[in-house]
Amino acid sequence: MSRPPKPTCKTINWQAYNQALRQRGSLAVWFDPEMQWDAVPSGRRGRQQAHSDVAIQACLTLKVLLGLPLRQATGFVASLLELSGLGWSVPDFSTLSRRQKTLDVTIPYRGSKGPLHLLVDSTGIKVEGEGEWLRRKHGASKRRVWRKIHIGIDEETLEIRAVEVTSGNAGDAPMLPELLKQNGLDQQIATVTADGAYDTRACHDAIAD
Repeated sequence: MSRPPKPTCKTINWQAYNQALRQRGSLAVWFDPEMQWDAVPSGRRGRQQAHSDVAIQACLTLKVLLGLPLRQATGFVASLLELSGLGWSVPDFSTLSRRQKTLDVTIPYRGSKGPLHLLVDSTGIKVEGEGEWLRRKHGASKRRVWRKIHIGIDEETLEIRAVEVTSGNAGDAPMLPELLKQNGLDQQIATVTADGAYDTRACHDAIAD
């Protein structure tokens, strides 16, 4: 059986084509001057944090997007703040390394109009071990480590509204209350759609609350 011919496209507007290629390499980063960069005093004894979770998350986001080590990430953020004319201080690499372990990540979203219709499910991710082809050919490895991602998605906007990462043996149903809490007490949830794994009394009670 012969393969169908590959589709061909003829470029007519070369000016627009060249501009589109240039646009792919553009990089723009905006800092909101109203964002809470410095940490709010906690009122407890001991040394207070100098930078808010928002500041730590912004630095770590740029680190991941650009594939930078922590020290280079701090230098890159410092140059951006200088170009922006903002007099904010930059967390040092040891602070980023320490805070990223306990950082409460905030997921930005546009939000749907009206009550939230939440889609909930989970999936497994292999974090250590050989690929599936090697497993089928040579058998399972003893060093196969899995993690489970529990996720809640807005049915209208398809944006992620809640995420929890657990070990591979964690159940789906016990994580539903945690996913619901991430949407805040002021968010009205109209429906929660999930498979039969979440059909438990505890899940029903969490949704009713």
